[in-house]
Amino acid sequence: MIATPEKPNLNLNDLQVFREWVSLNLDGLTWQGRFKKEFENFWGTFFEENLSASEYLKRFDYCQHESKIGSLSSWFLWLRDKFLCYLFVYQNYSIMELADAAGMDIPVMATILRNFFTDKFPHLENEISHYFLVGNIASPNVNLTFVELSSRIPIHIPENGSNEEEIMPSMEITLFEEWSPFLRKMKSDFQKQQYDLSKIQEKLHFMNQVKLIQQVLLLLLIFGISIYSIRSVNLWYEKYLANKVSIYEPNLSWLDKSLLFKPKENKPTAEFKLNYNEIKDLAKGDQVTEFFDPESYSEESEVTLTSLESIPKDLGDADAETSQYQEKSAGANGYRETKDGNARVYRVMMVSTNTVNTKERMDLLLKQYEVSQVDNVKPGTDVPGGVYYNIFVPRKNLKEFVGDVMKVETSKLYENTTTVSRNPPGKTRVFIWVKKI
Repeated sequence: MIATPEKPNLNLNDLQVFREWVSLNLDGLTWQGRFKKEFENFWGTFFEENLSASEYLKRFDYCQHESKIGSLSSWFLWLRDKFLCYLFVYQNYSIMELADAAGMDIPVMATILRNFFTDKFPHLENEISHYFLVGNIASPNVNLTFVELSSRIPIHIPENGSNEEEIMPSMEITLFEEWSPFLRKMKSDFQKQQYDLSKIQEKLHFMNQVKLIQQVLLLLLIFGISIYSIRSVNLWYEKYLANKVSIYEPNLSWLDKSLLFKPKENKPTAEFKLNYNEIKDLAKGDQVTEFFDPESYSEESEVTLTSLESIPKDLGDADAETSQYQEKSAGANGYRETKDGNARVYRVMMVSTNTVNTKERMDLLLKQYEVSQVDNVKPGTDVPGGVYYNIFVPRKNLKEFVGDVMKVETSKLYENTTTVSRNPPGKTRVFIWVKKI
């Protein structure tokens, strides 16, 4: 096999072509330009020129690991997939070369590329699926490049790397509270001398092994405690039953076989008579032994715990007072201002193990409370890692709507004020992120 020549590092022009090709919406990403400087600072630090493709892909792994919330992690995952497609289309990387650079399995890489091209050329789905059917290193198309693919089927370089209905190019990533701390840490790590991203992967691998060992030890401890508890309870219950059964065993310890019958004594019968008072006293001395103790069999009371502390006390008067749930400014370089704003925005961060069922319940609430969408993105759009909502809620229904949403799944409510954008009359903007776990 002929060795594949090493790909050159990406220069500033290559990175600029990728940014224009992926078509980012800066107004959406930077909250109408308010955080444009922070985003440009991130982009310049992350996409440092004259690095290899594998180094950029390692930085994507770093960002996904350091992201503390699902929405940021999903955005970095989306941007990484677009970068892989850009390398395949513009830099003529093969499927195997991309898998090696990203440290991914070949079938996973082939699936990412297949999904991209079927979205761009849906009428050629069968042909595209045939060429990207790569199961292992022995597959015939494992070294397929875009030049070879375009010579076999009628496709061309897509003018736009994103789709119009995608929300990731416009997601308000700079609006999250975690964005500023993440950016500071990323700049500090990337600017260190002798910094090697591969060390992070080694550290992550080691930490994952430590966590696995801890979980196994915890399970063994719980299993051991359970076995010991069950054994102790069984021994106690065995003794308890033995004591209960012994009550009905014949007690013949009083029997003395050496006793002899005595001759009948001729005593006057009057000596054995009892008067009425003596019989009455004898009756009082009789006691009935009960073996059933009602206190030992008392029913356990069932306790139901409910909590609505995540819902503000009066969302209808939210503009007239400072809510205790309002997110605070992060300082001079904070991600939003909460002191002088007059437009309120609410964010609900929700986790769900079944996003399909959660989405159905959310659709019923949207229809019930006359909710409208903010832009051309339909509420409840599926994104990598969950479901996203960007909606306007009538103020008269805001309190009831948020209260019902908080009951759907485990959620956390945030409140924000801004002086940049105003809500329409009688409506309030609500962001809902449903993270799939």
